[in-house]
Amino acid sequence: MERINSSDGRPKQAYQHSSAPLPAMEDYEKLTLWQAVRRWPRAVGISLCMSLNILLWGYDTAIVGNVASMPVFQEVFGVQHGNRYIIPSIWLSLWSVGLPLGIMLGAVVGGYVQDLTGRRWTLGIGSFVSVVAILTCYVADLAGNKQSALLGGKLLEGTAVGVIMCSTQTYLSEIVPARLRGPVFALFSAFQLVGQLIAAVVVLGVLPVQGPTSYRVAIASEWPFSIFPLALAIYVPESPVWLPQKERTQAAHESFRKIHGPTVAADHEDLFEDMSRAVTEERWAAQDRTASYLECFRGANLKRTAIVVFANTIPDLFGLTLIGHASYFLQILGLTHSMSFMFLLLGVLLGLIACVGSWWTFLRFGRRTLVFVTLSIVSVLWLAVGIAGCFKSTNIAYFCAAGMMIIVVVAGLGAWPASYVIASETSSLRLRSKTQGIGWLLGGGVSCGFGFGVPYLYNSDAANLGGKTGFIYVALTSLGVLVTWLVVPELKGLSAVEIDRVFEKDIPVGRAETAQWRSVPMEEDAVPLRNILTSSSFASTAYDASLISSGGGYVQENAGLKNAYVSVRKH
Repeated sequence: MERINSSDGRPKQAYQHSSAPLPAMEDYEKLTLWQAVRRWPRAVGISLCMSLNILLWGYDTAIVGNVASMPVFQEVFGVQHGNRYIIPSIWLSLWSVGLPLGIMLGAVVGGYVQDLTGRRWTLGIGSFVSVVAILTCYVADLAGNKQSALLGGKLLEGTAVGVIMCSTQTYLSEIVPARLRGPVFALFSAFQLVGQLIAAVVVLGVLPVQGPTSYRVAIASEWPFSIFPLALAIYVPESPVWLPQKERTQAAHESFRKIHGPTVAADHEDLFEDMSRAVTEERWAAQDRTASYLECFRGANLKRTAIVVFANTIPDLFGLTLIGHASYFLQILGLTHSMSFMFLLLGVLLGLIACVGSWWTFLRFGRRTLVFVTLSIVSVLWLAVGIAGCFKSTNIAYFCAAGMMIIVVVAGLGAWPASYVIASETSSLRLRSKTQGIGWLLGGGVSCGFGFGVPYLYNSDAANLGGKTGFIYVALTSLGVLVTWLVVPELKGLSAVEIDRVFEKDIPVGRAETAQWRSVPMEEDAVPLRNILTSSSFASTAYDASLISSGGGYVQENAGLKNAYVSVRKH
């Protein structure tokens, strides 16, 4: 190995070169979940705290519908209809889509701001905006146009949630060891459900309170979830992937040590070298251009972006939107209000259990396999629901309810949490924040479409499909199965460098998880030294460079460097 000083580009001393590839992730893939947690306890703790940000998303998703069911809220924000007050459908619909529309805007803004200020302070900005948005909703009943003021607050809150979710997903994807990516991102779906459950319990608790105080307390109860990301922004280290992109390599080392703890120095070198190599090679390949949204749609990045967008649509494809309407949907099929609400709560609890169970499935099976198999099973289950929907009876309604509960379990063990893992690990490190922004933007657009259109499919005043809506989801899940089989590669256990190779070398999706191509000698992945010496990131920096194509593994003082290829470790 050779020290090169970039001030003159000349070698100072020669060392023997080893052409072995960087340490692979195979050894880490043998760890059990408990062994992985013990090896990286600090990273697990930080990941768990960051995942709690998802509670805000789940809570805000549920709070609109739950608050709108409160009689006092209906009296203040609704209109009189006969001898009672109702919320006009137009306002209920606008408030419902305010969150996903805001998330779409926040995802784009968050993807841009992350690259400017870092992941931590983007979280802080999103947290501050969320606090202001909730304050707007809290005082909306004092405005001249109450409904519009509440809509403005919901749009602003959605923007904040989009910024926070995009930043959280990006940060976690950059710090979580490969072995733990599946279990950590399974927390996304689990905490989304927990947030919805907490919102339902809070609204139930304030129902006996008299006057506007009841719904104001429910709205104000969201503030702790909004402030929490700001506390994290102050406490957690900055992303060790973002820091090198700002020429702060030493700070990246320190951040990496803080995240992974002082007890696994060998792992530090392996993991940090893999991360640094991926960041450096991506910057050289891009010739040090500033990352842009347009670049996400060029070359190999186009396929990566398309997979991220597809992953963000998987929950809608397997029927999460309809399952979210389970209480009303089952009433249309013939169940009582109390029984349908019980099935809704049962679905939340089963979803939580399934998401915890997915920690085991992620360690045993790949993401591609889990999505393919579970979506296939869900397709059969929706077919059964659709067939049952062709008949009318209370027993059929119970059958459909049971089918939807099983769908929650099957999807919770695979496709649902796997969608977050695939979306998080597929993009390049250099474009990750912007790719996540695009994924949340387009995924949010699909969610808006489903949220608006699905009620028209099953409602009695529209298509009136009822249980036959299951046939629609047979087609959607089958589409998801086909796309997964043809497009989504298996990235389980692959390092950032190896994931880059999968797309740059256009390795067939069925071979991505195999070991043959992962043993490629370093020479095939080396970077031309002339590209390094002309890179702005190389200026005034000392490197250890393994020169590969110069003199049989040794570099002499007079070795020609023009056509040399190197693998670099920065000091």
